Amino acid sequence: MALKEAGGSLPVPNVQQLASSSNDVPIRYIRPELELERVSSDDEYVQVPVIDMSKLHADGDELAKLHSACRDWGFFQVINHGVANTMMMKMNADIQEFFNQSLHEKMECAQLPNTIEGYGQAFVVSEEQKLDWGDMLFIIARPLDGRNMNIWPKVPSSFRATLDQYSTELEKLTSSLLSSMARNLGLEPGKLLSLFKEGMQGMRMNYYPPCKQATKVIGLAPHSDATGLTLLAQVNEVQGLQIKRDGKWIPIDPIPGAFIVNVGDIIEVIIVEIIGSILK
Repeated sequence: MALKEAGGSLPVPNVQQLASSSNDVPIRYIRPELELERVSSDDEYVQVPVIDMSKLHADGDELAKLHSACRDWGFFQVINHGVANTMMMKMNADIQEFFNQSLHEKMECAQLPNTIEGYGQAFVVSEEQKLDWGDMLFIIARPLDGRNMNIWPKVPSSFRATLDQYSTELEKLTSSLLSSMARNLGLEPGKLLSLFKEGMQGMRMNYYPPCKQATKVIGLAPHSDATGLTLLAQVNEVQGLQIKRDGKWIPIDPIPGAFIVNVGDIIEVIIVEIIGSILK
């Protein structure tokens, strides 16, 4: 699918500005359904599996642990993943510096009509639609010839170089994960990776401002990721991400320096098709 076919998003108020200018939350951000959702308490939920990437190629037990995490959870955290902590900290710092700019400065990277890239919000298709309490910057990092440098921030001055290096490291990590997942499925290590050879690496950077009515808003509405793999790094250790399992929302406690990995819809479809072809 060409990027321009992915659809755009209607312009919406800047949440960071809303949060700093008023204690009142506009009605479009209020989510009454949040009161009905069941969230597991600290003493009743089990944390998602933690996978040690340094052991995957030599430890059958760790490989089996990854297989169980993909099959039974669809989420896991990875440690010892090879992406330097200094690299992650630099990326986090550059993202924070971008969002700390004035709205006028950030709008230099604003979304263009009918695209999903740039600074703004995603998938707002009507004036009545409920809105997420957050702003985002979305960038296509790979393939290299798919980059639109016009919406890559120039401030901070290190942002572009940092993101370029960071995207390279994430590509290596993703390749390693796909290789291990293929081994667990009894496939050639490069089988899954080959299916994403022409794929796209998107970087979504989210900013969720503090809200005076935090129990009534949500940073990102419930969804599944229509991707291969999502690698999530949090700038801080605030518990925010929740996943739904067995009808309950389970908070994820982020491990400093780890990535939270979500097995996306595309991987699920591919695996179903592979298993189906084997059984025929």
